[in-house]
Amino acid sequence: MPEYSPYTELEVICKATECGIGDKLYASVLIGDLQEAAERSSHALGYGTDFLKENSICWIILRMHIEIDRLPEWHETFKIRTWSTGLEKLYYGREFEVYDSNGIRIGKATSTWILADWNTHRPVIASKRPELPPCAVQSDELVFGKKCPKIAFPDKQEVRGASEKPVIIKYADYTELDRNRHVNNSRYTAWAYDALFKSGYDVTTVKEISINYNSEVKQGEKVELYIYDAGEKLAVYGYKDDDTKVFAAELKFG
Repeated sequence: MPEYSPYTELEVICKATECGIGDKLYASVLIGDLQEAAERSSHALGYGTDFLKENSICWIILRMHIEIDRLPEWHETFKIRTWSTGLEKLYYGREFEVYDSNGIRIGKATSTWILADWNTHRPVIASKRPELPPCAVQSDELVFGKKCPKIAFPDKQEVRGASEKPVIIKYADYTELDRNRHVNNSRYTAWAYDALFKSGYDVTTVKEISINYNSEVKQGEKVELYIYDAGEKLAVYGYKDDDTKVFAAELKFG
């Protein structure tokens, strides 16, 4: 078995066009940076995007939980450290830590992924695909001491009982689409922030985000967002086609 580094690092420069109020990096951009680091790590482990696409396979993220001590600021250089925790049934685990230029950890995250068929998005069983290399475990360390949580996602009718109309409606327009011609999952975090901001919440104080991804959004589709009081957290739910569940996010303010 080959030996792998216990983690992979990606250095990132925080640009003005990626910052919002207070010159802080958008949380949605940070989540995109985490996934960029994940792709680099996967490539080093033999599961890079180009190789998988040649075999009609892709990575799909199912859920992520992130805690933010502080967001990087404009002009700041920061590092993302990530590692694979291996495979359990169909699910691949990946952990993250975010460090500032002084080596101080300012954030951490955990995530769950699957390999899926490029066209159907049905899960791929790696052991039945001889062209795939053995699954690599860089480290079994879990930044929260447990696997990424799965959060509750009520039916739209249940949520509409508390709020008859959506807080905001989003569309899969051109600038929302990624290289695969659907809305990248990092945009769902941006949409959740927009819904909360429109409702008067100070989104600059969000310290924790849990987000589960249920359904992709394709070109031209619209998503209705609802806010739901989940006790010490606020939940934002996105639905399309009347009641198809797109994403569920829980956010905790500091």
